Amino acid sequence: MPKTYNIENHCKGDTFAGIQFTILNTTDSTPIDLTGVAIKTQFRKHSKTGKVVKEIETENGITITNAVNGVFKFNAFVIDWSAGVYYYDIEFTFSDGTIVTYLEGTLTIIQDVTNG
Repeated sequence: MPKTYNIENHCKGDTFAGIQFTILNTTDSTPIDLTGVAIKTQFRKHSKTGKVVKEIETENGITITNAVNGVFKFNAFVIDWSAGVYYYDIEFTFSDGTIVTYLEGTLTIIQDVTNG
């Protein structure tokens, strides 16, 4: 089962500064080595099966910053989505073909006045 992490609310039209994650083994809390791992995330509106509004992956929006210690980040981008709740998960594909989803959660976009 993936762990749940809900990203802080964000205003529509503002730059999302990015966020850093560290993936740890659930049995002994040691970092999971991300060497050679492909990471992919989709953001979907209203539900886990809703319309995909953004997809990021390794080398295109996700950067592995310290592979041996399980550290990666979502790079900064402008969120120009309509106000509402968006669902995401983070899927890892290891070099042996194993695919694991370690994190999932939501991101709420708040309507601002300027981008109304």
